[in-house]
Amino acid sequence: MVSNMSTSTASLAFALLVLLLIGLVVLLLLRHFLPIRSTPAYVLVPIFLALFLPVSVILLLPIDLASSLRSEDEATRGIWLPAALVLVAWRITYWLTFALTWFILPLLGEYIDSGYRTPKDRFIYSLRSNGRYQLIV
Repeated sequence: MVSNMSTSTASLAFALLVLLLIGLVVLLLLRHFLPIRSTPAYVLVPIFLALFLPVSVILLLPIDLASSLRSEDEATRGIWLPAALVLVAWRITYWLTFALTWFILPLLGEYIDSGYRTPKDRFIYSLRSNGRYQLIV
């Protein structure tokens, strides 16, 4: 019989390896469509997260289902993680995706598209445009 700790450790190592692979694929995708060295970090990081987080749900959902399985034998569950870790992963994924979708990416899009030269004016324009849009919606 496999011990509880070793199965969880192996599952955690596998999950981290797959998340690293997802991050690498997202970076390669960004590299294909964006000049990474000349793209500012304030653009690159939110776009990376906007691609990485939804794709990571593909890994998180089966792990959550396997972790919540009521089986006596942990070895038959496959890949599973402790319930607290899965809960924290879901919360981080949900709230970051929510913030990116409704606040960060719309502000960033208007900030980049604005015709102003100073960052302060660009940010104010972005806030006004998104405020107007949110009031209409």
